[in-house]
Amino acid sequence: MTLHLDTSTGKTIGVARIEGRLDATNSGTLLQKFPEWLEQTNDFVFDCSALSFIDSSGLGAIVGCLRKALEKNGDLRLACLDPKVSMVFELTKAKQLFSIYHDCHEALDSFNTGKQQ
Repeated sequence: MTLHLDTSTGKTIGVARIEGRLDATNSGTLLQKFPEWLEQTNDFVFDCSALSFIDSSGLGAIVGCLRKALEKNGDLRLACLDPKVSMVFELTKAKQLFSIYHDCHEALDSFNTGKQQ
């Protein structure tokens, strides 16, 4: 998992690239890193273009990150969900918690316009 800060919209938005599998073996790493990321910004896009698998632990970690961002008056938006990963969000109804975009540019632009999906 990597984070870079994007300022192209005029706001500082953390773009985290989530790769491979997000499951019980590594979801704790995301939960440990996220508070450090919150020291840099409160708004995030999770680029899931390279995320091939997520289980309930991974989903719980992402929901936990959303909760922490909201507590700081920020937001966390998802982009580029693989169909298998998207299905997990749909089946668990977690899709209702997030603004989900087809690509990172749409997600970043949504912070500028305030438009959520």
